[in-house]
Amino acid sequence: MLKTKAASPVSSRVAPRTSILRRLSTRRLVLAYALVAPVVLWRLATSIYPFVYTAYLSFHDNSPVRHTFKFIGLTNYVNALNDPITPTSLEFTAFFTTVSVGMQIVLAVAIALLLNRSFPLRGLVRAVNLLPWAMSAIVIGTAARWMFDVDYGLVNDIIWRFTGQRPLWLVDVSSARFAVVLVDVWKNTAFLGVIFLSGLQGISAELYEAAKIDGADRLRSFWYITLPLLLPLIISMGIFISIARVLSFEVVYALTGGGPGTATALFSYLAYLQAFRVLNFGYASAISMILFAIVLFVGLTGFFLLRRAWAKL
Repeated sequence: MLKTKAASPVSSRVAPRTSILRRLSTRRLVLAYALVAPVVLWRLATSIYPFVYTAYLSFHDNSPVRHTFKFIGLTNYVNALNDPITPTSLEFTAFFTTVSVGMQIVLAVAIALLLNRSFPLRGLVRAVNLLPWAMSAIVIGTAARWMFDVDYGLVNDIIWRFTGQRPLWLVDVSSARFAVVLVDVWKNTAFLGVIFLSGLQGISAELYEAAKIDGADRLRSFWYITLPLLLPLIISMGIFISIARVLSFEVVYALTGGGPGTATALFSYLAYLQAFRVLNFGYASAISMILFAIVLFVGLTGFFLLRRAWAKL
């Protein structure tokens, strides 16, 4: 008779251990999902649900003042696009975002280059640099409104001492827009400079030493080493601050109130006015969804540019 081969003692021990490990892995996975579930549910309740409900409201005439809540289809979107204020608001939103982001990036790179150099009290200077960013935008906008005051403002006082003139900063359209951009740049450039500083510190010093040996000066080192290696960070932060600029309204709210007229009314500020001043929730929701489409376009464009920048490295 043929004798059956006895099971190996090693294999008989390995099988139960494998089963135990699988059960432990399953339990740990279930525990991990259970621990994460409250955060995910809270995120869904505070982000996904408001977004879906806003999209739902945008197709309704909803106003507690008029006691209306009825489905009207795309009427809110048509009214928003045909509103004479919309072109001016979109124009200023594009101007504000483009100029503010461009100035912030240029100035932030310059600040990062300065803070990356070795000098006395460098740590203190880096900390003081962040003070404007740490302050509330409402506080800065209110203070700036006094600074740009025609008769008693600090800015006009300095100009008057040199030229004998007092510009109407918040009355003239061009100067009011420039004031809004200037205040926004002053507040947010410091934070961006610290981010770029961290990027500079990640560039190896050996690259600069090799470039110096090859005869490259500081300008060429910056153009051919610093800027290309910093470009992905610049683009990614450009996406972030561009979206933040499109959605911001605090500086406009505190500094100009959208004036003169509607010259400095950002598109996000129009949504705020319709929702909390007029209490026309359906119309404000439609403006918010249009704003979401603009943000989505900015994000996708920035993502495309970021992928191209990474591909060139």
